[in-house]
Amino acid sequence: MIRRVSIMDKEKSLKRNYAYNLSYQLLAILVPLVTTPYVTRVLGPEKLGDYAYTSAMVSYFGIVAALGTVTYAQREVACYQKAREERSRTFYEILFLRLFMVGIVFAAYCVFLFLAGTYRVLYIIQLCTVLSWAFDISWFFQGMEDFKVTVIRNSTVKLISVILILTLVKSKDDLWIYAFILCFSALLGNMTMWPFIKKYLCRIRRKELQPLRHLKGSLELFVPVLSIQIYTVLDQTMLGAMINTTQVGYYAQTQKIINLESSFLFSLTSVLMPRMTVLLSENKVELANSYYRKVVSFGFMLNLPMTAGTILISKYLIPVFFGRGYRECIPLLRILSFIFVTQGIGQIAGTLLIAMKRQKQYTIAVTAGAVINLICNGLFITRFEAKGVAAASVFSEICIEIMMLHYIRPKFEKGALKEAFLNYLPPTLGMSLVLWAAECFLEVNLISLFILGVSGVGVYSLLLILRKDIFLKELLHKGGRGFR
Repeated sequence: MIRRVSIMDKEKSLKRNYAYNLSYQLLAILVPLVTTPYVTRVLGPEKLGDYAYTSAMVSYFGIVAALGTVTYAQREVACYQKAREERSRTFYEILFLRLFMVGIVFAAYCVFLFLAGTYRVLYIIQLCTVLSWAFDISWFFQGMEDFKVTVIRNSTVKLISVILILTLVKSKDDLWIYAFILCFSALLGNMTMWPFIKKYLCRIRRKELQPLRHLKGSLELFVPVLSIQIYTVLDQTMLGAMINTTQVGYYAQTQKIINLESSFLFSLTSVLMPRMTVLLSENKVELANSYYRKVVSFGFMLNLPMTAGTILISKYLIPVFFGRGYRECIPLLRILSFIFVTQGIGQIAGTLLIAMKRQKQYTIAVTAGAVINLICNGLFITRFEAKGVAAASVFSEICIEIMMLHYIRPKFEKGALKEAFLNYLPPTLGMSLVLWAAECFLEVNLISLFILGVSGVGVYSLLLILRKDIFLKELLHKGGRGFR
């Protein structure tokens, strides 16, 4: 009995980690959710587009600074959860490799600042972002399945940033203040994690460290990270260069809504990777398949109604959330809503490929998606502007998802996706009919948006209960212990 309790104490709860990570991801999105209605009205789409465009440019330096070590490091640390000396050595080696790359990037960024003409003030402010990469050790805590540290420390910083934005940003001339608050909060959030890492580490002699042994593994994941950046950030860069930053503002603000809703599944896939790494390394394929079935069911249970609901309430959500001058975001939101399903399943499949150490297949999928996205952007942007970028993003996500699902088929069950999709399609259609009928009688205002939101969630939940949904029943009756 004592042995059983000891094992249970050591066993990480996927449910608890999901709750922690979901809390953090929600807060990371709720910060702009609270501030966006304010800053969209104060700063306007053009100023917000300027910041989104410069942030996209800075993120390219971040790709090189990370060098694919984030996902790689998380997986490697997960492999040594129970070996203190090995995980300490792994931490220091990867840390030194990251610091070396950040140093190179910092020097390159200083040259970039010297050459930059337009937006120089914003680029100088975002030096804080560059410095924050040197202090980022969230990958270690994720590998240890300890999400409590990142949640508590960063949550405090983000809440302070909300107060500062609402207090100090008063006009369009305050864009630099808005940018500084966001960039400095990222730096401060990363710095606050350092005091909590000591309990996980032991002293390792410097001559025993071999940082370069991680270079190959990091580079293997660098290509897919670069590819992912192409079809997530290059969209805004191409849109700003080929059209204008106002279109970037529309696109970037619409993505905030998409990111908010997709954070539910993203939080689960983030904690799934270290768990799957441990299970597959111990050859517990049956248990890994059990997690896979549940995560897929959870994904469709959330993403199908989110896709349909967002499409139907978009003409209410955009004016209420962003204010006047953002009507162009309505068709953007309707197009990007399909990403909930495509990206959600793609995240699950990608997480499994990395846990299986099949980086080659993962790289092929995301690289092909990046190339497709780049081509579609070139074809669509000049004619459809931001709407063309949105359509290109959805199409590339579909291609990536199909390829990743093909690669994981030999080890994971083929019918889980089809079964989950068909299970949650009928209640989604029922909810959609109710929302569509309600739209015929409601005007565009906050009260109508609230009514539609409550009605959609209520009807969908009721239909699941009436159908006696097995997965929902398990979550409610076992308190989520099925994810343990």
